[in-house]
Amino acid sequence: MDLALSVIGREAPEMVETPFGAVGTLYASSDLKAWWIWKDKEDVDPAWKVNSHDDFLYVVRGELKLELRGKATVMLQEGDAFVIPAGAPFRGYRWPRTASEPCLFLAVSPGDQTTTEQPG
Repeated sequence: MDLALSVIGREAPEMVETPFGAVGTLYASSDLKAWWIWKDKEDVDPAWKVNSHDDFLYVVRGELKLELRGKATVMLQEGDAFVIPAGAPFRGYRWPRTASEPCLFLAVSPGDQTTTEQPG
């Protein structure tokens, strides 16, 4: 794997496009997983994600609205970092929804993390 990847250029060894954004896996091992998430005119996912471990986020470009079920909404801008605690239902999307600029952020977590979905 080429270790010099352009996150802003949306480079990744593995990439998945969904109606809720694009995800590029930068690195994956049993100890660590790192990926970029690109939100650009995406739909808001009606499901809430729940991770088995803490999830570190860093916003590279744009703004991210992060909803944590039962807790305050978190607004993250370029340069902001946030940790989603294990077990906290969450969902995130580009903000404002009418923004012409996409939101690009990095996520890092333990490699053995599992993610489940809860209905909206």
